Amino acid sequence: MADYKIKVNKKHLGKEFKSGFRYIGKVSSVNKKDPVTDSWEKQPIYTETLTKTKKPRRVLQFDIETAESNKLRVELAGMEQQYAYAYSRSENKTLRLDWKDRSNKEAFTNDSYHAIEVDWDKSERLGKLVQEDEWYEVRGQYQFDTFTPEGSDAEKVFIKRIINSVRPIKDGLLVNDDGTTQTVKHSGVEFDYVTDFKSSEFKEVNYVTMQVGIRSTYQDDVTGDTKVNAVFLDYGKEKSEPKAVEMIVYQTEAVEGKKSLADAFASLNTYDFIEITGQDNNRATFTYVDIVEKIDESDPFSDVDESQKLIRKEKVTNGDKKGIEVTGYVTNSLMRELLTEEEFKKAASTTTEDPFSKVSSNATSSDDQDPFAV
Repeated sequence: MADYKIKVNKKHLGKEFKSGFRYIGKVSSVNKKDPVTDSWEKQPIYTETLTKTKKPRRVLQFDIETAESNKLRVELAGMEQQYAYAYSRSENKTLRLDWKDRSNKEAFTNDSYHAIEVDWDKSERLGKLVQEDEWYEVRGQYQFDTFTPEGSDAEKVFIKRIINSVRPIKDGLLVNDDGTTQTVKHSGVEFDYVTDFKSSEFKEVNYVTMQVGIRSTYQDDVTGDTKVNAVFLDYGKEKSEPKAVEMIVYQTEAVEGKKSLADAFASLNTYDFIEITGQDNNRATFTYVDIVEKIDESDPFSDVDESQKLIRKEKVTNGDKKGIEVTGYVTNSLMRELLTEEEFKKAASTTTEDPFSKVSSNATSSDDQDPFAV
């Protein structure tokens, strides 16, 4: 497993985990409840506001619907800073610049340096690009913010989806920043994206990856689903900050001779490390039921055999799915007892406010202690 890397903070040597998401879907404005009128009001996708200390702040925020009813809120906020930075790939160096010089090429050491776009500028640029009811690809990473609710001593973690990049979808193709186009690639398949949730050709693009440490797992005796209580080691000044995150692995029928993903995750132990892949859920689930018709006795079709009738059905909501659903893992990422209790200390609980030779095709290493290799 020597080829698998985990980032280490250069100052305090703490591990820092990574996460990422990629969604393609239809954009809509965020609705928020007005505290005075108690009515829901549509918010602008991009706005410039002032903080409590009267400093300007740019905010980009919208919902992206990756499949029917699965709306995920994404955002990016930026403020003016003291410094900006430029990077030279050929010299492998970073140059610190005064904020006012971030776009001034004359302030760069040489032409090999390129400005690293700051969130202040990116929010404005993407705010001009993103339009309601249009379709886009959005990439980014998860951010874990902590807070303590009123009347409680328990710290909570609020998970945000922070935008890194946005590309429009036009005629089923991705449009790059330079105007060129390309087909969509997802799960090893290349295709033209269909912008119609009801089409039989529609394919959802909703992909999540996250490095986590295992705190505990629980497998339901009835459903076989496995709940994973995990810890994400985030950046911290003095030490890496542990943030708790819950995930679910739904039970599926495994091919004969192979183990299901839910069973494999259920056998993981505290302090194990793994990088999961999956999807982000905030969706209603549906089923179809027969439409019952009242037929009058005088109706000449009242006694016709049921096999000769076409019974209409209607779509109804029968539940919901929320949170990160694990659907796979990254090969060679499993490391037994990699983490320690010290690294797990002060992990806050998660809130949803504003738990393999042979796990299908996702087999990993052949270590004797690897639950995915049994």
